[in-house]
Amino acid sequence: MISVIGYGSLLSEQSARETVPELENFRLVEVPGFRRIFNKVGIVFFSRHGASETDLEIASCSTEACSEASIVCSQFECSEEAFLGLYEREHRFRWIEVETLGQRGERSLGRICTGYNDQDYRLNKCITDDEYQRRVGQFYSGALWRDDILPFPRYLAFCLQAASSQGEAVLDNFLDNSYLADGMTSIRHYLKSAPALADWHVMDTGYSYTRNNPPQR
Repeated sequence: MISVIGYGSLLSEQSARETVPELENFRLVEVPGFRRIFNKVGIVFFSRHGASETDLEIASCSTEACSEASIVCSQFECSEEAFLGLYEREHRFRWIEVETLGQRGERSLGRICTGYNDQDYRLNKCITDDEYQRRVGQFYSGALWRDDILPFPRYLAFCLQAASSQGEAVLDNFLDNSYLADGMTSIRHYLKSAPALADWHVMDTGYSYTRNNPPQR
């Protein structure tokens, strides 16, 4: 079995089970030394949700090391076969192993998606130009990792709903330990300046993250 850590929409057990139906031992953990950051272009927003290359609200969520931060995440186990499917769906991320802390202080290891860069992604994970065209280029021609983009609104609402489903403390952790691509603006601060997202808790996101509708985690 492979242990997986979810930090965005997979904070919701329902969403996690829609994505990995056979998962086991879903639980909340803390990942010290990391924060969330909305700095990755979500290709699914172009392929399925009508985004345009002129838009700035096209970011999905990644993670990055930050010694002063700590994020509450979900953790669960799945088979190697299920993980390979998840790895394929999250192909544009880099997977790393991190230490987690359980609610009683127990320590374990799990695999989490984290930041990458365009050059390494093309050289190391897309063997040919044709493969890159199939995965990315047919939908989007710009850089995948950027510092000038904003969260895709319905996706951000979906993540906030997932965090909220685990209680106020988890939602507060998400709001205060998640940042825009600029690396400086917290999601809590961003929401105060984004009136369209004021009612995120009742927003119809239009998402259903299943095996046939790949998530951006």
